[in-house]
Amino acid sequence: MRNMATKKMLFLLALIILALFASGCTEKELNAEEIAAQMLEKQGSIEDYSYTMHMTSYIGEKVVESEFKTMYKKPHMLKNFLQEPGKEEETLVLSDGEFRWTYAPGTNTVMKTKLPETPELTGDDYLSLIGITLNDTDVSLLGAEEIEGREAYMLEMTPKRTGEEAPAYSMKVWIDKETWMSLGYEMYDSSGTLISKLEVRDLKVNTGIPDSEFEFKIPEGATVKTVNPEEIELPEELSLEEAKGRVGFEILVPAYLPEGCEFSHAVAYNTSETTPEGQAYEAVILTYIKGEESISITEAVYEGQTPESAIMDSAEDISVNGKDGKYLVFGDMKILRWEIGNIDLSLSAALEKDELLKIAESIRENA
Repeated sequence: MRNMATKKMLFLLALIILALFASGCTEKELNAEEIAAQMLEKQGSIEDYSYTMHMTSYIGEKVVESEFKTMYKKPHMLKNFLQEPGKEEETLVLSDGEFRWTYAPGTNTVMKTKLPETPELTGDDYLSLIGITLNDTDVSLLGAEEIEGREAYMLEMTPKRTGEEAPAYSMKVWIDKETWMSLGYEMYDSSGTLISKLEVRDLKVNTGIPDSEFEFKIPEGATVKTVNPEEIELPEELSLEEAKGRVGFEILVPAYLPEGCEFSHAVAYNTSETTPEGQAYEAVILTYIKGEESISITEAVYEGQTPESAIMDSAEDISVNGKDGKYLVFGDMKILRWEIGNIDLSLSAALEKDELLKIAESIRENA
């Protein structure tokens, strides 16, 4: 988890440096090795930090907000308090350098996960990130702004255009001039409509956070489940027949698909070994493709009650073969969700509403 977060941060750093160099803010053009060295120097000065991250999603006329608080200390200590929309309780995710502890107070359950012993990113990784940036993204420096009392660079990031199609999204990113940490972003769909926003608030860097902040004490009476990531196999791409043998329910397939759309692969998984009791589920994801476009159908059977989704609460009520469903537009992506028997289905694609419904209504219980 930490390496993934680090890679994302370094990706942003690569974007910043490239944008600044392209805008003429340096006296000379630096090569990739010098860029990587500057990134290392900037990040090397950060020993710890804390902030509150506020996230806002704009879904039609609905606004969904959530936030989490985080602390980090070198080399591998992390503490997050996550609060889901509409809920007062906070889920704690804490890494003490050896284990990751996830505590859900609502069920009084603890997941204890052994952290993998993976090496830090090397110089080659930095150069690779820069290469990805140059190949896949157009970056421009829009100017500077003050965010929460911090001077920040404001950048625009846009995926490079492919053929005649416009990029599916664009982003404005704010980067702290002092620490080179992200202070937030705004994401827009292809029509320029704001679809999500992230704000980093109350950022504090190198305040001397004590190690005691990252010590986890198991709450009284809590159920503890230990997970070893090395024993967990990542889902593999399967044929439809292979997937049918991996789940304990009948997989439902569409009788109708848009012309030229073909089955690509399936992924099947069971979360009983990695999820607190009562929250486990079996699921299969069917992927169909047509050129660069894809259609994804997720089918899941839950051990307990099907979880509610705050985002889907804002969706349009819709009927699929007489069954209640939800239809959501999120940028260019459309999502349709409904149930057949005990199977929860979700269909997502960049298709028109009528076409999405036609696919959904062709999915029926096996005779």
